[in-house]
Amino acid sequence: MKLQDLASVRTGLVLSRKQSKELTDYRYPLINLRCIQQEGNIDLNKVDIYEARESLKKEYLSRQGDIVVRLTAPYTAVLIDDTTSGMVISSNFVVIRIEDKQLLPEYLFWLLNTQKMKHKIYENTTSNMLGAVKAKFLMEFELTLLPAEIQQKIGQINLLAKKERQLLKELSAEKEKLYSSLLDQAYKRAKKGK
Repeated sequence: MKLQDLASVRTGLVLSRKQSKELTDYRYPLINLRCIQQEGNIDLNKVDIYEARESLKKEYLSRQGDIVVRLTAPYTAVLIDDTTSGMVISSNFVVIRIEDKQLLPEYLFWLLNTQKMKHKIYENTTSNMLGAVKAKFLMEFELTLLPAEIQQKIGQINLLAKKERQLLKELSAEKEKLYSSLLDQAYKRAKKGK
């Protein structure tokens, strides 16, 4: 079954069409290439603010359950949750909105981030220097629908593993700070003792 049979697949907003050159009352957080992390997260600290000339249609804003895919390498897909909904999706991305309940967003998120899928995307990129993938490739992507229970298990295991990797990364950063602080204190004490 093709992805377009189960979901709407479209590129995001061409920002220049609705952008204001000055501050407005229509300010939106903007998903940009810098804030998409290779692990499939959105770094909220790197999100830009988009000043629109008018109120934007909901189709241009992320919704919980959407999958946003970079059109350029590394073609990372992110799953929109409650912390990342309501953000402007630019034309640097494709947004996939599942319309058929047979396909679970968590499962599709996992599938799009597999090495096998990324390899398929690399094989189907345009030959320009950016190596962009076209939304049409994703629309015509053939997938086998697994039973909902299996999709749910795969999706949940993937999300748990992703959360664990993120926690381990944070723990590692905190331990580095601790070790650095302990070493600095030991050095200072040793210097005073001389």
